Amino acid sequence: MNFKKSLIVFRKEFSELLRDRRTLFTTIILPVILYPLLFIGFSAIMSRQAGVIEKRGATIAYTDSLNQRDARSIAMRDSLLAKIKSLDYVTLIPCPKTVQQLYEEKEIQAVITISDSLTSSGLNTYKVYVQHDGSNERGQMVFSKIKTAVKDLEKEIVKQRLVDDRIDPEILSLVDVNPRDTSSSQKKIGMFLGMMMPYLVILLLVTGASTVAADLVAGEKERRTLETLLVSSASRQEIVIGKYLTIITMSMINVVINLISLSFSVRYLVAQTGLETSGVKMPVSAFLILLVAMLPLATLFSAILLSISTFSRNMKEARTYEQPIMMVSMMLGMVSFIPSIEFSNLLAMIPVINIALLFKAVMINEYTLAQLLITIFSTVLLDVVAIWITVKLFATESVLFRTEDDASLKSMRKSGKQFFTAQNGIIYFALALGALYYLGGKWQGKDLMSGLLKTQLWIILLPVLVTIRIFKQKPLEVLRLKLPKLKVILPVPFIALSATVLVSMVAQLINLIYPFPQEYMEQLGGLFKMDSRPWVLFLVVALTPGICEEVLFRGFLFRFFERYGGTKAIIISAALFAVFHLDPFRLLPVFLLGLLLGYLTYRSRSLISSMLSHTINNALAIFLVTYSSKPWLKPLMYGEDEIRYWLAIPALLVLVFSLRWFHSVTKSDMEISECAE
Repeated sequence: MNFKKSLIVFRKEFSELLRDRRTLFTTIILPVILYPLLFIGFSAIMSRQAGVIEKRGATIAYTDSLNQRDARSIAMRDSLLAKIKSLDYVTLIPCPKTVQQLYEEKEIQAVITISDSLTSSGLNTYKVYVQHDGSNERGQMVFSKIKTAVKDLEKEIVKQRLVDDRIDPEILSLVDVNPRDTSSSQKKIGMFLGMMMPYLVILLLVTGASTVAADLVAGEKERRTLETLLVSSASRQEIVIGKYLTIITMSMINVVINLISLSFSVRYLVAQTGLETSGVKMPVSAFLILLVAMLPLATLFSAILLSISTFSRNMKEARTYEQPIMMVSMMLGMVSFIPSIEFSNLLAMIPVINIALLFKAVMINEYTLAQLLITIFSTVLLDVVAIWITVKLFATESVLFRTEDDASLKSMRKSGKQFFTAQNGIIYFALALGALYYLGGKWQGKDLMSGLLKTQLWIILLPVLVTIRIFKQKPLEVLRLKLPKLKVILPVPFIALSATVLVSMVAQLINLIYPFPQEYMEQLGGLFKMDSRPWVLFLVVALTPGICEEVLFRGFLFRFFERYGGTKAIIISAALFAVFHLDPFRLLPVFLLGLLLGYLTYRSRSLISSMLSHTINNALAIFLVTYSSKPWLKPLMYGEDEIRYWLAIPALLVLVFSLRWFHSVTKSDMEISECAE
């Protein structure tokens, strides 16, 4: 690879972008003028509207429901009414007969009812009930005014009564709590910006990169100019790197300009709130750290969006594929608004979330060097994978010059190859995931046992069989439903038992590093402790998922990705299997289990192998939870649901031995299958 040629491609693409007035306007000019206009206008409108609501005033009706009609009670009522009547822009009227109608028509904004009651010691106390509409600003303002007025009057009356009884009113303030805030104005603003700006910056980064990425490949396909570049002396890899650098450069320019404009505008807005901002500024070191941290994220988004642009036939299709990336990035970026989440080494490994939390931590100067390095290197690792995928796509002629990829339903019914595509597989998985979330969750919420059974049969198994029937596929062939030889089946129980022990330990280690919530542990334990007979529990929790989930993932969905090779199909189906469980705490253990199940199916050419392994895995979990309190199982368990770590050694030995055994007995089947292909 000649990097000079990549730089030539970069200069060509970058100069073309700079000649595009629309790109210049949206990337450089618009952020400079947009944020000041938005923030200054927003601040002015907010302050004006507050005054408008205040001056619109309110009409308040009052009614007297006093039980005691002595002089003191009457005086208290009159004092309350006088205090409320003295409020600015408030009109106080006696309660008319049509008060409810007037209130519903918003002619009256609040209705006050004054009542009293006697305590056990004979003290007459008073209550003021305020009927108001808390769903709009005017109703909230009226209630706030009345509450403040009544509280002020209460203090005055209590103070006067103490004086009359010759008691020092200061007795009400024996202990006074006064804050001594050690945080600086710099840190306060940093906390404010650290919540809001990560979300905005990530959003700007994605939108800025998507605009450029869609034009660089998908746009050139539309303009028929990509072929000219491909016949040049630059290789495919050099072209990809040049375009990649262009996207990174434009997205970072967009982010930097937006950050500068945004920081000035936010500082103006904060100053309007009355917070002391003199001498407050963004430290140069913090700004540089954020730029260094944002660069890997920019490269990651650039690689992903360039892959999408390469795969897409035109800009319209590219925009369609970009939408999920933008939505997921926006949701992950919103983690900075959650106050209870603290930045940790584990969270530093999760893309997008790590940048959002690091941004927040840097703004208040509460981060460690380890967190910074983990964030950068984990994101860089994903960058390498993403750019490798982009180079592969760009080097594949069938992808780069894809013209007719979306077959009609009629043609897909005739050709299995047209039906079993990655795009159709993702669509089917998305539909199944939606059905699980909305319908399966509702069923399981009503009755866990029957809900699980319905989910497996009606959401997971039945749609697969119906789809195969509709598209005239051969179910036994598609799902690999053939009985393997006995020598192939024999190693599977040993593989399943040892793998279950090791995967359980992975979950325990995750719990040790990042403790699971107590509610989650109780909910998970309740799954295996349902009040049912053991054989019913085995049927619902072990056997049925072992059959139905394997039919979906290793049988059906596996076929959609098999054209990319067995290894990739195993990895993709395992990832979908992990996501389908909707359990972020067990994402890694379930993914590892999915890899093993995919290997068993692909290697043996039979779904029965993974069905047996899956059933044994779930059955062992039921067994351990059910009998964990038994004395004969105590030496192997910590408490009720944790396996002792020393078991990892024999489990690993058994797994290695049984996998070698399985690999050897399936060697002939693999050779026959490869020859047939």
